[in-house]
Amino acid sequence: MNNSYRTQAIETLKKIFKDKSYSNIVINNDMKNVERRFLSLYRKSVLGVVENLIYIDWIINEMSVTKTKKMEMDVLTVLRLAVYQIFFLDKSHENIVVNESVQYIKDKGNVRGSKFVNAVLRNTLRNKDKLTAKMNELPEDEYLSVKYSYPKELIIKWKKQFGKDVEQVLIANNTEAPLEIRVNTLKIQRDELIKLLEEKGIKVYKCKYADKGLVIENPFEIDKTSEYKDGLFSVQSESSMLSGQILNPKENSFIIDMCAAPGGKTLNAAEMMNNTGKIIARDIYPGKLKLIENELKRLGISNVKVEKYDATVLDESLIEKADYVIADVPCTGLGIIRRKPEIKYNKTDKELNDIKEIQYKILENASKYIKQTGELVYSTCTTNLEENFELINRFLKNNKGYALADISENVHEYFDAAGQGYIEIYPHLHGMDGFFIAKIKRI
Repeated sequence: MNNSYRTQAIETLKKIFKDKSYSNIVINNDMKNVERRFLSLYRKSVLGVVENLIYIDWIINEMSVTKTKKMEMDVLTVLRLAVYQIFFLDKSHENIVVNESVQYIKDKGNVRGSKFVNAVLRNTLRNKDKLTAKMNELPEDEYLSVKYSYPKELIIKWKKQFGKDVEQVLIANNTEAPLEIRVNTLKIQRDELIKLLEEKGIKVYKCKYADKGLVIENPFEIDKTSEYKDGLFSVQSESSMLSGQILNPKENSFIIDMCAAPGGKTLNAAEMMNNTGKIIARDIYPGKLKLIENELKRLGISNVKVEKYDATVLDESLIEKADYVIADVPCTGLGIIRRKPEIKYNKTDKELNDIKEIQYKILENASKYIKQTGELVYSTCTTNLEENFELINRFLKNNKGYALADISENVHEYFDAAGQGYIEIYPHLHGMDGFFIAKIKRI
């Protein structure tokens, strides 16, 4: 095993922990410094540490007199990476893991620190089985928290919501999410794209729920293919595609997408309308709007106008103008832990309360933009009931002229509540990102 990927993995992890950055963004940025043959080990190790942080820190604290909270960042990060590899990766390389970790600290000129790292890791190797046994004896909530690395508050909350399925929920949220793509039907049909990709040795199969979706079985840098450059598909999660399928816009409609970035739902709607009608795609981050503009060119879409606008502020000029509104609101993101594992650790109750008010405000504005015959789709990428079903209920109680619209035509027979106008998607039940999608119409 070569040392350079370890050095980069440690630097990447320091950024993620120190700046509270999203792991996927930092990894995509730092990957260029890693030799190709170590890329998958690098990715797996960085994500593995983030995903199993509570487990890893529990092990370190069992083995070290100095606790993780008191350690300097370099030493702590080296230990975290090594402990992850010792417990979660193939064990034949244990000595290399220890030696490289010690060497990294030594190279930083910290001889005392390198001895400390050596002692903790040798101690860990000697006690591996005992540690696992001790973990298995912990009281239930603590065991679940340590074993699957979720804060105890979240375990308690999810136990209320999921009951005896809670362990399945934790396991599913810790598995790797698949790479899914949406076929650009303006340029090609799904079966044709499957053929093209298979000719290149790319294994694909159709999504179970999303009509325009494909799952890539052997994910790699898909954006380097000519099919991607020619705009034949976009990367989008299956849950997110379903949101467009439920919107199901007719050609020549006028659509407002209130929180459009990074653009998947706007672009899907444009393709579904066959590039007719008009979509206003808004967001508050100018940098993210640029991404949408680039995508429009790549996909050959011309019916979208991109604007910087804050969705919580009512735009009087659009009242009762839209056939459809897309309100994919900011949320706690607890449905996409598979893609951004750090989400587990930094959601507070105060943040939840703030976010609920923002969601409610956006939904209220959205409801004012639709015509008498119009419809709106409200969606989040969280499994948290307070941001989903409870919020919709509160809206319907306070706004008499609205009701949920039956969406069972749009999502096949797999979702019980589709007839009542909403679906709840869970990784442990559907193998997709956790999402909530509801359709509201005027009455």
